[in-house]
Amino acid sequence: VKYNRENGRVDFSLGEKHARTIITVSDTGIGMNEEEKAILFKEFARVKTDKTKNISGSGLGLSILRKVVDLYKGSVKVNSTPGEGSTFTVELPLEQ
Repeated sequence: VKYNRENGRVDFSLGEKHARTIITVSDTGIGMNEEEKAILFKEFARVKTDKTKNISGSGLGLSILRKVVDLYKGSVKVNSTPGEGSTFTVELPLEQ
């Protein structure tokens, strides 16, 4: 939410496909380029731009997400376009 634009949207969906739970969160925020996405899941990683310089945070949230998803043998991906927003997709295997 803090990387979204004023009056922007955040959409959440939860579903199942091929014995996997699919969680998707999309926003209409500032988006990221490929270089920024490359560091996104590293500990203490913070994207520093004119648009993010006044946003506080530790840079741990997405690295913790990645570790938890890895523990459950899942995956997390991000698609993003600068100025348009980002979509995060988490896939977790269903219990057998």
